[in-house]
Amino acid sequence: MTTAASPAATGLRSIVAEADPALLLAAIVSVTGETSRIAEFAPHITNSVMNFRIVSQMPDNPRSALDDWAVRVISNLDSFRDRDPLELDDESFRELASRLVGIPVGPDSIAFLREQGGFRSLTSTVPRSRKAPEDFSVMIIGAGMAGVATSIAARQAGFRFTVLEKNDGIGGVWWQNCYPGVGVDTHSKYYSFSFAINPEWTNSYPEGDEFREYLARVAQEYGVIDHFTFGAEVTELVWDEASALWRIVYIKDGQRRETSANAVVTAAGYLSRPLLPQVPGVETFDGAWFHSAEWDSGYDFTDKRVAVVGTGCTSVQIVDRLAPRTRSLTLFQRQPHWVTPSAEGSETPESERWLLSNVPSYAQWARLHTFLVIGDVNYEMVRYDPAWAAGHDLSISAANDVGMQVALGHLESTFADRPDLIEKMKPNFAFMGKRPIRDPGAYYETLKKETSEVVASGLAEVTPRGPVDGDGNLHEVDVMVYATGFALDFLSHWTVIGRDGRKLSDVWHDRPLAYLGCQVAGFPNLFVTSGPNANPSHGGGHNFCVEAVVHYIIECLQTLVERDARTMEPTVEAQERWQKEMDEKLADSIWVRETRATTYYRNNAGDVVLANPLRMEDYWTRLRAPHLDDLELG
Repeated sequence: MTTAASPAATGLRSIVAEADPALLLAAIVSVTGETSRIAEFAPHITNSVMNFRIVSQMPDNPRSALDDWAVRVISNLDSFRDRDPLELDDESFRELASRLVGIPVGPDSIAFLREQGGFRSLTSTVPRSRKAPEDFSVMIIGAGMAGVATSIAARQAGFRFTVLEKNDGIGGVWWQNCYPGVGVDTHSKYYSFSFAINPEWTNSYPEGDEFREYLARVAQEYGVIDHFTFGAEVTELVWDEASALWRIVYIKDGQRRETSANAVVTAAGYLSRPLLPQVPGVETFDGAWFHSAEWDSGYDFTDKRVAVVGTGCTSVQIVDRLAPRTRSLTLFQRQPHWVTPSAEGSETPESERWLLSNVPSYAQWARLHTFLVIGDVNYEMVRYDPAWAAGHDLSISAANDVGMQVALGHLESTFADRPDLIEKMKPNFAFMGKRPIRDPGAYYETLKKETSEVVASGLAEVTPRGPVDGDGNLHEVDVMVYATGFALDFLSHWTVIGRDGRKLSDVWHDRPLAYLGCQVAGFPNLFVTSGPNANPSHGGGHNFCVEAVVHYIIECLQTLVERDARTMEPTVEAQERWQKEMDEKLADSIWVRETRATTYYRNNAGDVVLANPLRMEDYWTRLRAPHLDDLELG
C-alpha cells in the first residue's frame, strides 16, 4: 500500500471536504476494511445531477463525521499497509458501488464492475498448467491502445511477441492526429487501461499529446517497449499450411522484409486512412489545404480566411481551437450532429488529483463512478421502442429522448438569439443516430461570431479560388481543412490470405464478418482487435473493447498451449450463428432504424458493420473464455 505524503492537518481536512462523499466513503472503507461503517454513512448519501454530472451529497452532521474518519485514516496509512484495499468482500463492494451514482448494482455484475473499475484486471480464466513453447511467437500489428494492451498481456502470460508499427512511435490515432485541439472525448477517469490507472490527468478530457505520452509511459513501465519495431508498415499476411505459420511482409526503411509468427493480432484500428470528400477539384485549390490527420503544423492561421469541411468530432475540436486566430471561418456542413454541452469544471482540481494519487483505491472508485454513468445505463438510448417512436420524430425511446433533450437544450439556449443557426444546426434524425459530439467549450459560441459562417448546403466542388457550396456559391479562402474522417477499414488495406489461398477481402467483400468480432473462419490463429460489430456504441470507450478482446485473445492462445494444438479458428456454423445474433439484435437498434443519419457505422450497402448491439456486460461475459464447441483446433 502506498503511503500518502500527507499535507498538514488543515490542508488535508480541506482536501477531504472537497471530495465526493460516496467516493470518499468507498475508499476509506476499502483502506480500513471497516465494512460495518457502511451502514453508518451510506443511507445518508443522495445523488443528483449538477452541471451535467451526477454528484453525491450528505447532510452536514454525518459528512463531518465521515471527514473526521477520513482525515485520521489518511494521516495514518502506514497502519493499513498489510491490507489490500482492492479486495473488499462482494456484498460490501456491491453496496458501495450502488451508492456511487444511485444506480443499484446486482450480484451478477460484481466481477464485471471490479474489472471496469480497475480493482482487478488481466484475470485469467483458462488454466495455466503449461508454459508457451519457446518457439511459439505472436506478431502484434499496431502500437496504439490495442497494440500496447496486447503486448503487455502477452508478456504477462509468457508469450514471445513482436510489435510492428508503421509510425515512428507509440500512440496509434494519437500519434497520427496532431491538429489543434485534438483530444479525448471519453472521460479520462475511465479512458485508460484498467491495470494502469493514471491519477495525474490534467483534464477530464485531456488532449491527444497527454494520452499519447500516457501510452508510451505504460509501454515503458510494463517492460514491452523493446519489442516494438517502428517505421514498419505491414503489407501482406499469408498463412502457410505446412508450417502452420503466418508469413508477414512489411516495408522498413524502404525495403521489403519478411518474418513469420504462429499467431497474428491485428491492432491497427479501423479508422486510419484519411478520407477526402468525393467532389471535383480538391487538388486544384491554389491555397494551402490538408486533411486533419495530415496536419501542417508549420502553417500559420493568423488572420487567415479558413474553410473547415465537416462537422464531426474532429471538426468541432479544430473550430473551437482555431477560431480566435483566424480572420474568418466558414464551416461546410453535410449533415448536423447532436452536440452535448461541455461539463463545467473539466479541469481536474488539485485536491482531487491529490486524493487520486495518494489514497489507495480512490482512483479505482473514481473510475467506476465514471463508468457507471457512461456504460450500460445508456443501453436503452439505442434500443427502438415502436410505441414511443410513433409519436416522436427525434427520439426512439423515452431514454433516447432524455439525451436528445440535453443536446437540444444546448442548441436552443446557445442560439436563442440566432434562430437561423438553430435551423441549420438542428439534426433531423434521432439522438444517437450518429455518434453525439461533446462541445469542447466554445464550438457553438464560435459559430455565432460575425466572422463565422455555417454553410448548410455542403461542399459541391473546389476551385483554385476556394470551395463552392451546394447552392453554387463560391467562398474565397486562404486555407482549406478537411475534417472529413477516415475510410472504415477492417484489414482492407492489407493483403490477407488464409487457408486454401482465400483472400480475406474476397471473403468479406463489403460486409466484414467475424466470430465474436475478432476471429474469422478459414484464417487460423488470426485475431482482430477493433473488428466488425465489436464496438458497443451506446457507452464506455474504446478501452473497453480493447481490454475485453485482448483478454479473449490471450485465453485463446493459452488454450492452444494447454491442448498442445497448433491452430485455432471458429467454425463456419459458429460464425454464422454469431452474425445472425448480431443482425437480429441490430434490427431494433437506432443504427438500423434511423436511416436519416449518415454514419460510418454502416457500409455502402446499409449494413451496420461497426456497432455491437449487446450490452457491454454481456459482450464482456462472452469474451471471458473460448467456447470450444464453436472452435476448431488443429
